[in-house]
Amino acid sequence: MGTFSAEVGVNNGNGGPTQHVEAVADTGTGFSIFPDAFLRERVGIRPKRYDTFVFADGREREMPVGEARFIIGDRDAVSPVVFGTGDYFLLGAVTLQALSLIADTTNHKLIPARKFARPL
Repeated sequence: MGTFSAEVGVNNGNGGPTQHVEAVADTGTGFSIFPDAFLRERVGIRPKRYDTFVFADGREREMPVGEARFIIGDRDAVSPVVFGTGDYFLLGAVTLQALSLIADTTNHKLIPARKFARPL
């Protein structure tokens, strides 16, 4: 699977300013992960809880989690966001699902997800 970046707007959902950044679409990551200082200082988001995350190398770490409004194109949705320790912006699978978007890794873009309903 390839990775690619997409422009995303992020705000606190309470009338705060929207910040636009380039984020890497990473469907292997559950929650989106954005830098702690960006979320707190530029977007005005505060943690709502702390969750334990297991990293690929087996390490476990408790990290703060809040909620952000994500905007991509004409779509927006509220989704959990982890307050990360690095300088990277990762769009995780939960956020992409909330936006009804999927990663088209062949063409390096996010596209609308087809919705399937069970016949009645």
